[in-house]
Amino acid sequence: MVFSPVERLLAFRYLRARRAEGLISVIAGFSLVGIALGVGTLIVVMAVMNGFRVEMLRQMSAVGGQLGIQAGREGLDVTGDLVSRIGAVPGVAAVAPVVEGQIMLVAGDRVRGALLRGMRPDDLRSRDPLAAATTADPATRERHRALCLDDEGADAADWGSLRPFGEGLTLAVGRRMADLLRLKVGDTVQLVTPLPVATPLGVMPRTATARIVAFFCAGMYDYDANFLYAPLSDVQRLLDMQGRATLVEVFVRDGADAVTVRRAVERAAGPGNWVFDWFQANVGFFQAVQAQSNVMFLVLTLIVVVAAFNIVSSLVMLVRTKTADIAILRTMGASRGAVLRVFLLDGLAIGGAGVLLGVALGLAFARNIEAIRQWLQRFFDIVLFDQTLYLLAEMPSRIGAGEVAFIAAMALAFALLASVWPALVAARLDPVEGLRRE
Repeated sequence: MVFSPVERLLAFRYLRARRAEGLISVIAGFSLVGIALGVGTLIVVMAVMNGFRVEMLRQMSAVGGQLGIQAGREGLDVTGDLVSRIGAVPGVAAVAPVVEGQIMLVAGDRVRGALLRGMRPDDLRSRDPLAAATTADPATRERHRALCLDDEGADAADWGSLRPFGEGLTLAVGRRMADLLRLKVGDTVQLVTPLPVATPLGVMPRTATARIVAFFCAGMYDYDANFLYAPLSDVQRLLDMQGRATLVEVFVRDGADAVTVRRAVERAAGPGNWVFDWFQANVGFFQAVQAQSNVMFLVLTLIVVVAAFNIVSSLVMLVRTKTADIAILRTMGASRGAVLRVFLLDGLAIGGAGVLLGVALGLAFARNIEAIRQWLQRFFDIVLFDQTLYLLAEMPSRIGAGEVAFIAAMALAFALLASVWPALVAARLDPVEGLRRE
């Protein structure tokens, strides 16, 4: 739709209401602010939901790989060339056999259930989210440690080192689990498995003594509070899985086509082995996140709709006050279409200004949402993002340019639709009737 210079002049002149028409400007201002708040809120919420989904998937794949291979109850036989075949697939960056099982961790009089994962020492040391808290680089080390600290004070605890990991039954423990059980590096704990062992006193659960050598902080509460790592060979003996693994984790190189790599891994793994990605392994969780995102989008869109249709009120009042002006324009030769476009432009101007303001506010808030959350928590002494509930240590935000453009276009479309009826009323006004009213 093309607007002539005269139409633009009239439209913006009508928006600058005189003192007697101040109520129109107030209503138009409320419409503008409503659209801005609706658009901004929608951008922030969608950025947080997208960030939550992407960050959860990134954290899961960073800790456990993009692909996994499993077999039946007996596990995978890793004594042969399975690991080397998978590692030779183009696009595969690393392959790590893992044995895992539920155990009870006993530290003095404190007991907690945990997921014990057995890994080769070199595989664990190369796993960035798990090794970063004990790395030699101070910046990386402090940044990862801060994810598991509940305050901004200096952390004086000894996080240990992964260098002695593998020298006997040693453990790398999540920092939040260590805090819950009041563990320190060098402590000795008991691992109790559900596997039975015959003793002179009868059948007892199999136990082992382990020494804590390091803490880790992956940045996900579920991992940091429930996972512990031990050498692969020791866990295989403890869980009676000599020569076998629960699963094989596969990391894909950056830039490689995940679908192509997965097909090649399936061929290399051979029949009887199931290859899956971490999205499939957690499909229920991500479907729930997507459903929640869709509902939030719908609810917040209704706020934008309500704000946009407030434009109807302001334009109807504007048409009523400009009845004589419209009649004079019509008698001077202005077409119905010209009058229609003038008031459509008024509605678009209100909506466009609201959209621009809302996009600016939404982007600024979304980019700084973690800093804003931290300030609000300190100022009001409240918890706005519970790590035990949302699993992540920081509030994520991921802004999609296409999504922002869609939200802005949708709000503009609502503003245009809200302007149609008042503009049609103005265009259909009879000049004689308009002058008679005055």
